[in-house]
Amino acid sequence: MKRRGFTLVEILVAITLLAMVSVIIASSLSAFQRSYDKVARLSQKLTRNRALDRIAEHLRNAIPFYWPDETDDNVEHLVFQGAEEELWFATRQRAGADGKGALLFLRLYVDDDHNLKCDYRDLPFLPWLELKSQNYRTEIIAQNVDRVHFLYADWNDDDEIDWLEVWDQDDEDYEDRLPPAIQFSVEFTDGETVNYLRRTAAISAFSGLVE
Repeated sequence: MKRRGFTLVEILVAITLLAMVSVIIASSLSAFQRSYDKVARLSQKLTRNRALDRIAEHLRNAIPFYWPDETDDNVEHLVFQGAEEELWFATRQRAGADGKGALLFLRLYVDDDHNLKCDYRDLPFLPWLELKSQNYRTEIIAQNVDRVHFLYADWNDDDEIDWLEVWDQDDEDYEDRLPPAIQFSVEFTDGETVNYLRRTAAISAFSGLVE
């Protein structure tokens, strides 16, 4: 018996069906990839925000901590230095059974690779000493950061709040005391901005600032 081959119409129908199935599969895979990417971005953002929230809590627990001058034991300096894009401070933390102390010393800044970083150590971390002379660890808090901007609250003579970009320990108006509150803004390279405002231990006698 002579075998009958496929007709042109049958071949065209098969090709059409195969193309339709391919389009459906490709669309499904594309939708799955978009959903996966969306979930991944959301997960990354939640992880990032938790890290930023942790930094904000450290600011809430910021305390005045004094350390003796290396050249004069009768002189003590407050371990705090507040600039527009960099901040050093001491904060309280829960002491742990692993030997972790009750104090933590932090430095916050953005590096040249757009990472918001936190240098930290359990021992005093002194802004007036060279970094390389101090043994510290570093954690990346957030990536793709364009800049971090700090503002420091203070009461003026009219009992109103002024916001300062620098809290200068060399200025006698701010020497040896913490700002009542600190605000910091994290500006990301995609245009997103996250803002935090936290009171410090310096404002325990006041209630005019947001917690």
